[in-house]
Amino acid sequence: MRMRVEHGLVAVAALAVFVATASAGPIFDEPPGGTGNSTSTATSVVTADGTGDIGLIKGELKGSGGFVGGYGDYQDVYRIYIADPSVFSAQTFALDPQSGLRDPMLYLFDEQGRGIAAMNNLNGDDLQARLHNGDGTGNPLFTEPGIFYLAITSAMSEPTALFGGEIVPLFEMGLPEHQTGQVLPHGGWGGEPFTGWTAPTDPENIGLYEIGLSGVVSLPIPAPAGLAVFGLAALGRRRRR
Repeated sequence: MRMRVEHGLVAVAALAVFVATASAGPIFDEPPGGTGNSTSTATSVVTADGTGDIGLIKGELKGSGGFVGGYGDYQDVYRIYIADPSVFSAQTFALDPQSGLRDPMLYLFDEQGRGIAAMNNLNGDDLQARLHNGDGTGNPLFTEPGIFYLAITSAMSEPTALFGGEIVPLFEMGLPEHQTGQVLPHGGWGGEPFTGWTAPTDPENIGLYEIGLSGVVSLPIPAPAGLAVFGLAALGRRRRR
């Protein structure tokens, strides 16, 4: 019983650390005209002075005015800079059910648009999504800081790629064993960049969203000295933990 209690306290403490980290940096609001849904039209996530942590992205998927299909505002893509891969995470939060996006999906791509990780649901009871830098076996998915693309979509809207002249799903989403938890790119064509999106299965799944971030700093890319300071600060936090 004592072991179970200790594990529970550790889990609560870990959640508290994530929430504190996610809310520590500035809030980035989706611009009035909306962000794009591709790497070429994505909005760069920046602070007012171009420096410092980014703790939260706030935006909205507005759908397509009642028309069914994937041609409306069902996918938002942001250009981000991950300065500390060891602590990177991105998590959506449940908002007011009357106005919030009830069932989001999250995707992370590298600078070339190649898939890194995706998630539909945290578990069978929680429709929110969370990405982290791990493959499930203790190994990181990436180790170098740099530019990445973070996407949020209306479930189930999935990225597609061109492979062998065919349009294929970049991730193996929707399979029974992949309904929950983090998903990695398809083994056969996971190295291809994404080129489009499938239509959402529920066109009424739209609304406001918030994405808490850890390990992400402002774009434009900070000067090397700024990155060194960030790295030392992150190292100090890890040592204190």
